[in-house]
Amino acid sequence: MTGIMIGGVGERLTQALLPQKIEIFKGFFVGPSMFTAFGVTLFLLLVCLVLRLTVVRKMKNIPSKPQMILEGLVKFFDKLAHESTHEYSGFMGPYIMAAACFISVGTLVELLGVRPAFADINACFALGISTFLVIHYFGIRKRGIGKRAKRLLNPINIITDVAVPISLSFRLFGSIVSGFLITELLYSSLYLSFALPAVVSVITTLFHAFIQSYIFITLSSLFVGEAIEVPSKPMGG
Repeated sequence: MTGIMIGGVGERLTQALLPQKIEIFKGFFVGPSMFTAFGVTLFLLLVCLVLRLTVVRKMKNIPSKPQMILEGLVKFFDKLAHESTHEYSGFMGPYIMAAACFISVGTLVELLGVRPAFADINACFALGISTFLVIHYFGIRKRGIGKRAKRLLNPINIITDVAVPISLSFRLFGSIVSGFLITELLYSSLYLSFALPAVVSVITTLFHAFIQSYIFITLSSLFVGEAIEVPSKPMGG
């Protein structure tokens, strides 16, 4: 009996971590998280369009409640970016805000029964590589390509540079996967499979969505700040 239960748990965890892929073209398969990622992207673009046609278009000196909320969010991300990247906060503010929205919504869709976008390591790597490119772009723009390339003569700097997108990606992926594992383990227990998994799932999803988005954007801002301020210092940590 115990062996059957353990086998059942293992099968559920395997299905959660390695879902069946979907064939969209002949011989071309993609994971369900890719559909989630495209859906979240489309949703965020539609939200931006609606805000542009309503709130932004009707902005006044005496702000309405939607305008106050929107301005508060923009100021929060701009301030966070300015603390680390200073003169480049004009780009980094919108960048980290977009990343935070994508991570949050891409994780919160789990509450609707949809597989999170970041349950696929590829989505996590995409964000990690994006930050990696931004780091080197502003590093070169601030210090010049010669000084930026000179730091690569130190093997430690090469290792730490490569470690940046990997650490960002694995941190995000590990957080989402841990939520899957906790929920599946609770559902697999006969005595806990009634109400507790739903409560735990909501709590862990909310926690991962907002905490991981904040961690990602904070580290992205700090890494860019290190690249433009201290070019000889390793970025990783």
